[in-house]
Amino acid sequence: MWITRHAYVLFFMVIFVAVAVVADEKRSYRLNAYVTDWALPKRIAWNKLDHVLYAFAVPDRNGQLGQFDGRQLQKVVNEAHANRKAASLSVGGWTGSVYFSSLIRTPASRNLFANNLLILVKKYNLDGLNLDWEYPNADNGVSCNQKHPRDTENLLAFVQLLRSKLNKLYPHKHKAITVAVASQVFNDGNKKPSKRLSQGWATAVDAFYVMAYDLRGTWDTTTGPNAPLRSGKPGMTTAASAMQAWAAAGIPHHQLVLGVPFYGYVTRTDPTARATTSMEIRLAADKVQIAGDEHDSQEKEPCHGASRGVYSGEYQWRSIKRDGILTNGRGWHSVWDRTTRTPYSVNRVQHKFLTFDDPKSLHAKAEFVEDNEFGGIMLWSLEMDDNENSLLNALQSVRED
Repeated sequence: MWITRHAYVLFFMVIFVAVAVVADEKRSYRLNAYVTDWALPKRIAWNKLDHVLYAFAVPDRNGQLGQFDGRQLQKVVNEAHANRKAASLSVGGWTGSVYFSSLIRTPASRNLFANNLLILVKKYNLDGLNLDWEYPNADNGVSCNQKHPRDTENLLAFVQLLRSKLNKLYPHKHKAITVAVASQVFNDGNKKPSKRLSQGWATAVDAFYVMAYDLRGTWDTTTGPNAPLRSGKPGMTTAASAMQAWAAAGIPHHQLVLGVPFYGYVTRTDPTARATTSMEIRLAADKVQIAGDEHDSQEKEPCHGASRGVYSGEYQWRSIKRDGILTNGRGWHSVWDRTTRTPYSVNRVQHKFLTFDDPKSLHAKAEFVEDNEFGGIMLWSLEMDDNENSLLNALQSVRED
């Protein structure tokens, strides 16, 4: 009788441990940070993060992956594991998604591309892969991005294949597949945001990083918020509307991760416009994007015949803080917008407008994520924070149980 009872207890202890291990392997990463190959932070505050995404591995037309420093990637992965954190490799990016469409178009091309990714997972002992192709069957992105009416369907077939291969190769260790997505849901065959996605997306993908930023720019007629949480204007895309759109398309809340920026954008306003500190000021007529901070440089598209490089207009948080912009330094006048829950600053002498996020706005977004039981926060990108981790600290509430 004692042996039977002992075996019974032992059996359930084994089951409990097994379940705990599986749960740990599939744990959700609440705070996820991109680090960049070209500007890796000197120090990563591992105790304030759950998951680091190393950007980017860029695929060529044959699906071979390059344009990243392998030794540097390995160092990040080793540090992550030493701190009991996860590290994924991000594939693609704004200028690195040119060939995605053809690489996932046929069963043969999907198989080849997936196998190339598996080689990297094994070589660098990665905890997962992050696919950063934001614009399937869309005219957004760089001008030479390939596109096809079945891009969204083909991408689903690819991630399902990749999931199957990872599960077979690592039957006892879950490898994450995450996707960086735009504020609008993947396009359908008519280049319109899909109203409903296949259930297969939520099964094959662990998390959708919704990039709720870069929402205003020189393509508009007036200045406006880069990453508004909410808005009083009908039709304006916001963090709240973007998350709701993906949820309405069938992605569960716990798999939706809100993307937040550690930078802002500066634009030139019309010198003839009435002097004001409004959130909406008429932009300069030439629509030319001016330089941001000293980290901004002119970049060309990776396309044949690309014209001269252009500035992004990015103004990183570390520069905003250093320049005293939030405290009205250097001719700037900063305002907190209660509707969008974001700050902005106007320089009336230089005719400039700066929209950005600060600790207060990011804390509001963290509260939004908690209140709506979303999966967490993703940030782009870690080197843009200040030395005191002001922005990273503002997001810590999403990690609290």
